[in-house]
Amino acid sequence: MTVQLGRTRLRVHPLMLMFPVMASRLGMGGDAAALLISLAVHEAAHLLAARALGIGVSELRLMPFGGSLALENPYALPPSRLFAVSAAGPASNLLALLSGAALAHWRLLSPDFALALLRTNLVLMLFNLLPALPLDGGRMLYALLFPRLGRPRAARLGVALGRVAAGLLLAFAAWAWLVQGRLNLSPAFAAVFLLASGRDELSALSSAKVSALLDALRPVSEPVEARLWAIGDDCSLQSALRCAEPGAATLFAVYHGNRLLRFTDDRALLEAALRQDGDAGVAAAVS
Repeated sequence: MTVQLGRTRLRVHPLMLMFPVMASRLGMGGDAAALLISLAVHEAAHLLAARALGIGVSELRLMPFGGSLALENPYALPPSRLFAVSAAGPASNLLALLSGAALAHWRLLSPDFALALLRTNLVLMLFNLLPALPLDGGRMLYALLFPRLGRPRAARLGVALGRVAAGLLLAFAAWAWLVQGRLNLSPAFAAVFLLASGRDELSALSSAKVSALLDALRPVSEPVEARLWAIGDDCSLQSALRCAEPGAATLFAVYHGNRLLRFTDDRALLEAALRQDGDAGVAAAVS
């Protein structure tokens, strides 16, 4: 089911509509309601933070065991705004947790439902704070490390931590099954999600870098920092452009063997890569 909410599509998985009914029949209506409320609070916080910061949100997806927000490429955002939007989700669960405790203390919630609400918000908050991409904690870590490590290294570290977290979750699920005799599929599903999303994160990073380099094609009107790289004329355009960094002009000294052919810059190579295959050699672009 899809509903248009202004500029954002709300896409609800069919199982999401069946989930409360199934949970109620299994005697887990309170847990299901707590989960749905916690997910709604989490994703609504992301959505409101994104809109407040002027970040485009094309789609909000709700599934029985999770939700996701389709932001504009997160790696093309300034780190401070990415951190704020990412932190909004766990912060909202902390607020919901404290609110639930207060309502239970004032006897405005039943003890059983209050406990389910507290437990669900706590688990959702702690899981999303894991420093692993694409979780909120991973995006927050990326935003903190990006100024020091640069986009590629910070993102690859987040993806690597995601794979480590996935391994630990699978190990925990196996331990619970073998030692305690309980088969809990939630850690396994979370691990599969982390492993499958790593490639998407690196793809988004590449797209963000291309977008940033395209912005660099604007005329230079004032002095900017420049970096110089020496490359062979048989180097591919794609490999050469990996040396370029958004926000800094990059110059290339192109050599054939030990003989300097000419100087060029990232703008010329990017324009050439857009005209032809990125695997083409630099020689064809500067000849």
